Amino acid sequence: MSRSTPLLNSDKPLGGRYRVLRQLGTGGFGRTYLAEDLHLPGHPRCALKHLKPQINSDDTLSMARRCFETEAQVLYRLGDHDQIPRLLAHFEEDREFYLAQEFIEGESIARELVEGQVWSEGRAIALLKDVLQVLSFVHGQQVIHRDLKPSNLIRRRADQRIVLIDFGAVKQVSAQAAEAGNTNLTISIGTQGYMPNEQIAGKPRFSSDIYAVGVLGVQAVTGVHPRRLGEDTRGELEWQHLAPQASLAFKEVLDRMVRYDFRDRYSTADEALAALETIPVEAEIPMPLEFVPSASSARIADTPTALTESLVYPNSAGSSGASGSVVAPMELREATQDDIGTQIHPPLSLDETMIRPQADPTRVTRVEWVESSTEAADHTNVLTDVIPRRDDSGAIPAPPSTPSSSWQMLRWTPLVLLSAVVAIATATSLSSWLVVRWLENRPATPISSPNSSNNSPSNPPSPGAVVSLTPTEQAAALLTQAQQKAQDNRPDEALSLYNEAIALDPKLVEAYVGLCQALNTLQRPEEAIVSCNDALAYRPNDPDAQLGKGDALLLQNRTYEALQVYESVSKQHPENANGWVKQGVALQKLGRSSEALVALDKGIGLFRNSPEAWRTRGAALVTLRRYSDAVIALDKALQLDPNDAAAKALRQQAAQSR
Repeated sequence: MSRSTPLLNSDKPLGGRYRVLRQLGTGGFGRTYLAEDLHLPGHPRCALKHLKPQINSDDTLSMARRCFETEAQVLYRLGDHDQIPRLLAHFEEDREFYLAQEFIEGESIARELVEGQVWSEGRAIALLKDVLQVLSFVHGQQVIHRDLKPSNLIRRRADQRIVLIDFGAVKQVSAQAAEAGNTNLTISIGTQGYMPNEQIAGKPRFSSDIYAVGVLGVQAVTGVHPRRLGEDTRGELEWQHLAPQASLAFKEVLDRMVRYDFRDRYSTADEALAALETIPVEAEIPMPLEFVPSASSARIADTPTALTESLVYPNSAGSSGASGSVVAPMELREATQDDIGTQIHPPLSLDETMIRPQADPTRVTRVEWVESSTEAADHTNVLTDVIPRRDDSGAIPAPPSTPSSSWQMLRWTPLVLLSAVVAIATATSLSSWLVVRWLENRPATPISSPNSSNNSPSNPPSPGAVVSLTPTEQAAALLTQAQQKAQDNRPDEALSLYNEAIALDPKLVEAYVGLCQALNTLQRPEEAIVSCNDALAYRPNDPDAQLGKGDALLLQNRTYEALQVYESVSKQHPENANGWVKQGVALQKLGRSSEALVALDKGIGLFRNSPEAWRTRGAALVTLRRYSDAVIALDKALQLDPNDAAAKALRQQAAQSR
């Protein structure tokens, strides 16, 4: 049980002035309480954050104390903004740290972002603008929030403005303490789904916050949690098809905010805010729509289904005609202020399952029909979502006589065809340029295609002739060269060749894996993780890519995360000896020597000639004080790799301890 648990029932004021009333929340870095300040008149309430760094020594405590003081000063500066809670005090008690902050009355955005409910574009843009305006101030103070997510955005009850809470800078106190003085250790701070790749690697940037805000926007207009969103082959989020109501301009802004590569995103909050400002007001502030009552009641829910085919558009003579397959025409007109609160009444025969998705952003999103008159009386939601706008004459434009779904398809067909033509032309030009570049740069070392008819015995190539290869064949040849360079312990040269191969064949998984391994050899784990993630995007369960990622995490001293990756490899590929060996390495590094021996023995059973396996086994046996067995294991390691300095040192230690 945490030492902080009794604080909830403690009568002793913390810091001599703060009495805890109740717990507000908890997380991996600490707990937050509602408290009252006994030193001020009226005992005003505040939020008291209790940080729980792992203090293992006086040096660790001293480091945590310095970090705490530095981060507190940052929060004092940030509190100058009206939409950031003021830091009232900070103090240390019993080797633990506390922050007293202004208490914000309101609800988190997490209560508004309900799974399956879709926001209108105007509502989503308003949220993003509010957040970005505050973020602009934060970035101006040279601070990265690092944990922007719905639960850290509070809609203040007094004025409905968004307040940013729970800055990742505070969590840095616990993270730094966990590092235990190891300056090479990087702990990623943030929440999965809202963290971009570079932040996961422990290298956040200002654009990392932009990514998180963009994900919030995507979540709002799709009604889907970011963890459930898919990715395309380039690692980009796939979400546009889930938001048919969003305009093309808004989708383009969100797309840039959530780019996989931080260099492709908006670099600052001001830049993203300026892009949102360019979206036309018409797309941002939709007018309400009303159905004239008929029989039973309906209520509106924001989900990605458009009700367009059930609408009847009045013509100039006042008559109406239905379009689409739904058989229950309803009259459509603009709602006025006097209509607010009016129930929506469709015919009893209308079935929700007959409503089909549409891509038109000017239509309402979903209607849930309530057949029971008793239940209907309890629902008084008014339809205030997106609608078609009137033209200058005040009339609502009627759709074409063809079914609306077909009309939508025809409307977009020219644009789709034009995009396809441009894409094909671009790809063709790029391929041609790459081939020319290949021929120009390698005239002295021609590579022959094994499938080329010119290589047949009856028609051999002339001396010095350059045989034309496809980009895929060129990439394969480069991959072979790169792997040879890596085997010769020349990772810098291998790196260049891997990159060339990827440029020619962006789906060459083996090149991404090799690139990851070369970067690990060069002690560049952050970049290695990116390359392994690229490989896993094309081949999710590739064991070599997973092991490379685990090795990168191990280089960053993110041992627990590395162990999870290695365990996944052993579970998915139990015949993979390296997976068991790496699992043993991670377990030994965590001090779990007995478990490490089990994993290492499984790996050695599959492949006996791994120096790393025998060296790690020797280290585990030394830890367990089985020195004679350790000497045997380390002798085997040195037999396989006589130059292993670590194995030599361990063997000497084991021999002296026998």
